[in-house]
Amino acid sequence: MEIVAHGLWAAAAAITARRSTKASVHVGWAVWWAAFPDVLAFGPQVAVGLWLRFAGSSAAADGHALPHVHIGLPLYPAGHSLLVFLLVFGLVTILARRIVFEMLGWLMHILIDIPTHSLSYYATRFLWPISDYRIDGIAWWTPWFWAATYGALVVVYVLLWKKGWISPARRRVCKLAESESAASR
Repeated sequence: MEIVAHGLWAAAAAITARRSTKASVHVGWAVWWAAFPDVLAFGPQVAVGLWLRFAGSSAAADGHALPHVHIGLPLYPAGHSLLVFLLVFGLVTILARRIVFEMLGWLMHILIDIPTHSLSYYATRFLWPISDYRIDGIAWWTPWFWAATYGALVVVYVLLWKKGWISPARRRVCKLAESESAASR
């Protein structure tokens, strides 16, 4: 799945967890952790590509927007591994002396990617580094599947709105403006 959908699913899950269990879950951090595996995998390459592009490198002369940069680190399999997640999550839980629920966005990312990546495009090696086993899933960019994903997200967010767990941004902005004007009086 692509990074925007990962973030939206994580936000919906965090809102639901916060509202239904009264757990202290910060939605923004849950979204960050849901994006983390892809930021880890592709962020360094995009950053170097942008740097080269803005530095005037002619490496992108082949018509691509960014130069092709290959960083030979296993960042994609590391960020998409259940084993790596469990190790990091366990260490953070021990160090923080509490469960950091927001990090479950990372787990959610991995679990969503396993069936939504095909063998021809970034199949998720979820047992890396012990195994390279992959599942040939439905490619997330398949038009009907992409539409179904965003259709399901619309349904989920409408349900959250109907429950009163989210409100339109305009209402929040108005409330913020009202509280600021009341504080300045």
